[in-house]
Amino acid sequence: MKIKSNYTKLFGAFSLTFLGDGLTLAAVPWLISTLTSDTLYASVTMTALRLPWLLFSLPVGVLIDRYSRKHMLIGAGFTRMILLLGLTLCIWGGWISIPMLALFMFGIGLSRVVFDSTVQTIIPQLVDESKLEKANGQFTAGQLITSDILGVALGGFIITLHIVFPFAIDTVTAVIALLLLIALKGSFYPGNREAAEKGNQPMKDWKREMWSGIQYVYQDRFLHGLSILSVTITLMYSIILATQIFFVRDALHLDAFAFGILISIATIGSIVGSQAVAYMRNKWTTKQLIISSILCMGIIYGVVGLTTNAYVVGALYFCAAFFIIVYNVTRSSILQRSVPNELLGRVGSVFRFLSFGISAVGTLLGGLLVRISETTFDRVFSLQLPYLLLSLVYILAGLLFTFKMQNHSENQRNTHHV
Repeated sequence: MKIKSNYTKLFGAFSLTFLGDGLTLAAVPWLISTLTSDTLYASVTMTALRLPWLLFSLPVGVLIDRYSRKHMLIGAGFTRMILLLGLTLCIWGGWISIPMLALFMFGIGLSRVVFDSTVQTIIPQLVDESKLEKANGQFTAGQLITSDILGVALGGFIITLHIVFPFAIDTVTAVIALLLLIALKGSFYPGNREAAEKGNQPMKDWKREMWSGIQYVYQDRFLHGLSILSVTITLMYSIILATQIFFVRDALHLDAFAFGILISIATIGSIVGSQAVAYMRNKWTTKQLIISSILCMGIIYGVVGLTTNAYVVGALYFCAAFFIIVYNVTRSSILQRSVPNELLGRVGSVFRFLSFGISAVGTLLGGLLVRISETTFDRVFSLQLPYLLLSLVYILAGLLFTFKMQNHSENQRNTHHV
């Protein structure tokens, strides 16, 4: 009963956090536009929100594996609440500026690194191993519905009333989420009592502990292959995201409203995928789900690169989003199931560091690829090219991963010590 109660509280805090996050993310670009018309300043402000993932993912993983994960969540929730309260007061008083907003975004981004990373390590402490896909699917659906649908939609409406309201509401949701986190029963230390006692000792060599997570991924054949695969998947996906708005506008000839509809269709596909993955896991192994998802994404995005029909692209986006979530949920479940709990924070941080680090490279390559292509080909084909390239890389990566992992058993566990 305690476990079920804790699951409900954690899910509630998670959903409220992302609801508020959706409101804030919808309001920040509008707030920026009232402060400056300089696109560089605007991009710096939004980069400040994502930069903590690149800088702090690995150190945060060490902290998660040393101290009470409940206390980590409470610390992140409290920090986020204070920052949102300060930001709301600054906006309300007319004291906000671009540098100040960038600092607030950096702090909120850092709290998100701690919160999101810690949640992923607590889930396997709350549910049975056989139900990880279902639990991860529910949390993913909760994030998509509250942040990408409700948060963004409500944020767009509330902004019309007053720019400060989305931030004020986010502050309130942060307070309620913090109360739910405080109400969790147990401390959720990683591993056993010995690990808990270790967590009370001063951290003498955090670099060595951080390196142990990297070493664990490198020495485990399956996780090593999965990390390379993840970097490849994220890199190529970032390339198409960087040029997606131009593809929709110039190749599909859609306006801003239709673009919103297209993204909503993809979001619905993600939600359906998050709920279907537990059923699919009962039919196939995690390795089969990973490989089939990659191959399906490759084929689907390849077709996107061959058409300019908006209705066809909408259907393909739905299907692609479905398999993106199946891949992500399955990958998270693999880590939670196969990595010792006392190492899960550090190992998970390695994957997050690789993903967020390579995504910045991918967005740059996407714009560069289209620009170079336009020197030889027309605009439409140049915007289709990232999808065709992604298709080729995904299919090759899926086949190579299949070949490399053909002798790896589903039940193989890591036996090395770090």
